Amino acid sequence: MDLEEKLELVKRNLEEIITYEELKNLLECEAKPKAYWGFEPSG
Repeated sequence: MDLEEKLELVKRNLEEIITYEELKNLLECEAKPKAYWGFEPSG
């Protein structure tokens, strides 16, 4: 899978990312990057 395919897969169904460039750099440098999936209870 090339870099562009990885970027599209990661961005699919996301609400927000820090920056596109930071995501691209992460995918270029890390073989298995980790993600944080957080929830904010509000109400």
